[in-house]
Amino acid sequence: MPSADVVKARRKKLVGVLKKKMVDKHNVDNNKGLNDQLRGIVDDVMVTVSGTNVTRDDLARIDGRCKNAKEGYIRASGYASLSKKPKKKVANSDAKLHAPASLKNDWVIMDTYEAIEADKEAIADKIRLHEIKMSVRRTLDKQMKEKEEEAKKEKAIEDKFVREQKSIMEQWNYEQMIASSMGHGKMKQEKAIRDEQCRLNALKRKKIRDAEDKAAAHEIAVCKRELARQEQERIDRMKEQHGRNVENMAAVKSQFGKREKEEREEKAEDHRLMLQMKAMMLKQEQDRKKAFEARVAKYEEYSTKWQESGAGKEQREAELKMERKILREAAAHDAAKIKREEDDKRKVKDTALFLQKENLKMAEARKRDEDKYIAQDAIRNNAIRKAGEAYAAGKYERAQEERLKGKKYALELMQQRYENARKVTKIEMGETERIMNKRMLLKLQSDPNIIRDIQNKMFVKRKMKQSDMFKYSSNLPGFSRPGVDDDE
Repeated sequence: MPSADVVKARRKKLVGVLKKKMVDKHNVDNNKGLNDQLRGIVDDVMVTVSGTNVTRDDLARIDGRCKNAKEGYIRASGYASLSKKPKKKVANSDAKLHAPASLKNDWVIMDTYEAIEADKEAIADKIRLHEIKMSVRRTLDKQMKEKEEEAKKEKAIEDKFVREQKSIMEQWNYEQMIASSMGHGKMKQEKAIRDEQCRLNALKRKKIRDAEDKAAAHEIAVCKRELARQEQERIDRMKEQHGRNVENMAAVKSQFGKREKEEREEKAEDHRLMLQMKAMMLKQEQDRKKAFEARVAKYEEYSTKWQESGAGKEQREAELKMERKILREAAAHDAAKIKREEDDKRKVKDTALFLQKENLKMAEARKRDEDKYIAQDAIRNNAIRKAGEAYAAGKYERAQEERLKGKKYALELMQQRYENARKVTKIEMGETERIMNKRMLLKLQSDPNIIRDIQNKMFVKRKMKQSDMFKYSSNLPGFSRPGVDDDE
């Protein structure tokens, strides 16, 4: 990429070439004033060009303006002798333009041209202000879009976390179901072993002493009471667990009002798991009762056989010792099983409490964030409301201020009107002033577009009452009625 000095040198050379070509092409009688005007046109157009990036449109613009300057110089060639007959030359130029009588005043033409340029600058300022507003609007739209995308990303992250937690819970339930089924199989295997032991012991035993009937009946009653007590404890535990579950669900429901549907599904799932656990425990309890009743029946059968056949004291003691050993082993096995069940329940409860605490922590954090955003929105809304109220409260004062400004401005206009009325109505441009403003006059007289704009500015776009037109036509120079000559 060329350096800045190289680009500057190339641009200077290009401008010089363009000036030379325009002077050679549009020169008339080697007039110095026209040549300077052509060079000035090249400089004006090149101001809008960056570096040496001159396009065909730029060249066409330079050539068109130089051509218009040449034609204007040819039409107004009589200006070379303005010092001799200035009024006649201006009058002839006005006759060619077919302008209203008020356009014969060169000062009015120049003032109107300056007003047109000021209007163009005001329009350009409005366009720039509109572009700035549109840029700010695009920036705000972009920020809003980024904020919406960020909110969508946060929601996607939360949804992903919920899905992961649900998957973990399903995996844990599946593992618990597998563990439960494995424990049931192991229990059936142990039961089969115990049944086999009972069968082998039954072959060895033939009778039981009469005295053991009362002890067996007493043990049976004790076992029944124990079973009833365990059943009552189990029912109490289930009720207590159900009450805690209801309380936990109520607490979660009060904190997560927006997740009622999800909570109902979780509650139904918990209820289903509770029913499933209850059915499983009832089935296990029924199995234990059936096993116990079977053992009792066998004991009674053995007792009956023993009473009918009779036996020695040593054999009865040995069989009683064996039976008590079996009962102790069964009681130890049942105690171990109950302990395992309690440990499993405690683990399930601890896991559920841990998950509940984590969910509550996340909910509290989310609630804090929401409260923070709500507080910020409230602050902003309050500030906007106060600003609006302050603006509305100052409406009357602003209206009063505008009215005072209008009255002051009207008074100034009235004073200016009186001052202008006292001035000389005919102010013609002198010879020295014509020579000094020669370039501007040539430009105004040679460009029909400028003349048309001046005419529109002075007469077409002036929305005045008929009385105002008559009133100002005789007081202010250059504002006479269209078609009325000022020289009359």
